[in-house]
Amino acid sequence: MLSSACQDTIRACVWLATKPQNDYFRIQTISEALHLPYHFLAKSLQKLVHAKILVSHRGSNGGVKLSRSAADINLISIIYAVDGTTMFDKCLLGIGECEAEKPCALHAQWEIWRNEMEGMYSAMRLDELVADFSSSKIKRL
Repeated sequence: MLSSACQDTIRACVWLATKPQNDYFRIQTISEALHLPYHFLAKSLQKLVHAKILVSHRGSNGGVKLSRSAADINLISIIYAVDGTTMFDKCLLGIGECEAEKPCALHAQWEIWRNEMEGMYSAMRLDELVADFSSSKIKRL
């Protein structure tokens, strides 16, 4: 459901959340650590800077870091910054005019699932993923 760019960005945020909060990390370092393409990751992380989820700093000691505690960042904010709201707005079948007045066959059920997913992503915080990673529930980032 999430774009690969959004998935990679969440992975990068989890990686950042495992590091000292006051340190800046170069995007090159993050991309190498997670085996992600630098330019694609840079574009996604720039979106998080604009959304004030990350802070960037230029210079020899520059890079990016989380703007606040991982406990204060929910996944929906990352999703909205990278993918926008289209996942929650679009028709599941790809029908352009699917809405309450002109619903597709899956509209009513998709609305329920969509609201549940949006609620789940809103409730889930970055620190929960870090805890899962730290306890080896998540095997790799």
